[in-house]
Amino acid sequence: MTRQGGKQSEGLPNNAAQGYLSAALSGSLSGGAISVCVQPLDVIRTRMQADATRNALSGAVGTLRKVVSEEGVRALWNGTGPTIVRLSVGLGLQMCVLESLKEAFQWRHVGSAEETKGHSPRKLTKFEAFFCGGLARTVAAAATCPFTLVKTRMEYTGGGQAGQGMVSMITSIARQEGAVGLFRGLGPTVITNAPYSAFYYLFYTSLKERLQQHGAPQAAINFTSGTIAAIAATLLTQPTDMLRTHMQLSLAGKGTSLGLRETWNAVVGGKMGHRVLLVGVAPRALKRTLQTALVWTVYEELQPRLKQALTRAK
Repeated sequence: MTRQGGKQSEGLPNNAAQGYLSAALSGSLSGGAISVCVQPLDVIRTRMQADATRNALSGAVGTLRKVVSEEGVRALWNGTGPTIVRLSVGLGLQMCVLESLKEAFQWRHVGSAEETKGHSPRKLTKFEAFFCGGLARTVAAAATCPFTLVKTRMEYTGGGQAGQGMVSMITSIARQEGAVGLFRGLGPTVITNAPYSAFYYLFYTSLKERLQQHGAPQAAINFTSGTIAAIAATLLTQPTDMLRTHMQLSLAGKGTSLGLRETWNAVVGGKMGHRVLLVGVAPRALKRTLQTALVWTVYEELQPRLKQALTRAK
């Protein structure tokens, strides 16, 4: 945004590039580091959701025991490679898009430099927070869908019968199923992740604003807000996560690609009926809560420091 004549407006952010870069780096670092810690919860969730469609559900504890006894403790970290890539790239992109959207909304009514002297960016409305969180995650989820697909399959099979690594598995999927095969489950991936982040960011910003009025330490405010927001957003988006797992594992049959409606009918058509849509909610809620709350806590602490360091370096 510029003043009349092309110069930058006083009162507007004058380090946008540093802000976007620090947001991307902070998101990547926090996401990549924390993803390793919570990966076992993803493995358990994926196994539970896959087993449920075959009427072989044994609960979170039973699934954990089965994985460890049959495949060893290391199997709990199946899919860690694509998880790290997915979260590092995805969260970096998400935070960068989020910061740009926030800035656009915060300063959209700003006019010339003379009109903005002494003004601060306004707070986002609830709708703007919901929109920014959802759109930022939509972009990131779509861009990283191939890694989500590989992650899900590795969590279920450990990399396939040949014990494939991430790169070889991506190559194999592209060769056998075509490039479009790498984006299998994109629909439910987006309609799980976008509403999750939209609801999360809405709840997170609202809770943080309320808690800040009580003068608690900022890190505690960030973590508490993130925890409550993550639990609520997880419960609201659980059914579509079940559909995503089903589609990406091709559980309707080897090599079979079903549409969203056919997948829904296949998932809820078993003995459990619509209850199957909530399978895996406990490990997913715990994983999402820990991951999201920790990521945002680290991000909120790291991003301002990185931005300041990048500005000084310039």
